[in-house]
Amino acid sequence: MPQELPVVRVSAFVRNLPYSGNTASVVRLPRMLPDEVLQALARRNGDSETAYLLEAGEGRWQLRWFTPGMEVDLCGHATLAAGHHLYEESLATGPITFETLSGELVVDTVGDGGLSLDLPIDVPRPHELPEGLLEALGIRESDVQSVHLSRDLIVTVEDARIVSQLEPNHQFLQSFSVRGIAITAAGAGQIDFVSRWFGGDGVGVGEDPVTGSSHAALAPLWARRLGKNRLQAQQLSREGGVLECIVSDDGVRLLGRCHSWLRGTLQVDHVVKG
Repeated sequence: MPQELPVVRVSAFVRNLPYSGNTASVVRLPRMLPDEVLQALARRNGDSETAYLLEAGEGRWQLRWFTPGMEVDLCGHATLAAGHHLYEESLATGPITFETLSGELVVDTVGDGGLSLDLPIDVPRPHELPEGLLEALGIRESDVQSVHLSRDLIVTVEDARIVSQLEPNHQFLQSFSVRGIAITAAGAGQIDFVSRWFGGDGVGVGEDPVTGSSHAALAPLWARRLGKNRLQAQQLSREGGVLECIVSDDGVRLLGRCHSWLRGTLQVDHVVKG
C-alpha cells in the first residue's frame, strides 16, 4: 500500500483580497524521505515551494524546501506557511524554531493573527549589469538606477509602473547563473518599495508571487536609501502580497499573514519504504 502523507496548501503574505499571497504546500513527514522522493513530490505538486517538516522535539522542527526544480537553502513564504500550519493544528504554542540549511529560523505569533519570521540579513553589493538582461526584461538602460547582487540579482528601476508592466523572457532569464532576478522600485503612499521576482538557473519557477527571502536583501537596500528600518513592501505579481520588514544590524524580520485553503494527502509509492 502507498504511504499517505498529510499536506496543506497555505497562502503566505496575503493581502485583504481572496487568492492573494504565495502558496506553499506543507507536508509533515513521519521520517525523512530520500531526496529524490522529496524532489519528485515537489515537481508533481507544482507549487513554487513544497516545505517538508519533521518534528525534532521541544518546539523544534527540521524544515526543507524544494521548488519543482531543486532544493533551496532559504524560502521565506514557505517557512511562514509552515509555522502557520503548526499553529493551526495546535502542534505549537510559543515560538517555533526551524532547523534549516540557512541555520535556525524562528516563527512567532504577533498581533491579531499575524506571524513574524526572522531571517539572516543578506546585504547586497554593487554588481555589473549582465549582458542581455535588460533585453530579456524589456527594460531600457536609462530606466536602471542600480544593480546589486545578493542571493539574487537586484535591478532597481526609476518607476513602480515599470515593475508592474514587465513581461520578461522567462526562458532567457533562467539561463542566468543566479537563484533569481528581483526588479524593484520605490513605492507610493504607505508602500515604501515594490518588487517582482523571476527565477534563474535551475529553480524551475518563472515568477514567484511573493518572495520572502528576497526581502532579506531588498529591505536593507531600501532601509539605507530611505533612512528608516521599518518598511512596508508590496510584491506586484498577479496574486500580489504585502510584507512589513524590520531591519536590524544582523537580521530582517518579516511580518505577514497566512491562509490555509486546501487539505489532503500525498501518496508515496511503496518503493520508498524500508
